[in-house]
Amino acid sequence: MQPKSSRKSLRMLVERILEKVFPDETGAARLQQVGLFTLIYLLQDDKEPVTASRLSAMTGQTVTQIGNQLQKLVSINLVERAKILNKQGRGYAWHLSISGSPKSRRLAKAIEKAGAKKKR
Repeated sequence: MQPKSSRKSLRMLVERILEKVFPDETGAARLQQVGLFTLIYLLQDDKEPVTASRLSAMTGQTVTQIGNQLQKLVSINLVERAKILNKQGRGYAWHLSISGSPKSRRLAKAIEKAGAKKKR
């Protein structure tokens, strides 16, 4: 169990992210988007590319559900897509990564800051 101070600072951080980055979305959509952004952020340096299929397999969501949330993240310039050859030989897939936008940099810093506080 986390000490109260860690929970309190993490709560403040998440509230700030949700209010500033996704103000016009429902609460459920904002949580999904923060979670999806965080997964992409954590996985983007892996050898295996981050794709909607990979995220779908990890989360139990359908590729369509992941795609719907990704469209929102792409439209507000938090996530970038790059076309890659599909390993299964069926056309192309989209390699996902965090964009260099000011909003995405703020979110990435917040995630790093939360991780650094947790390690202490």
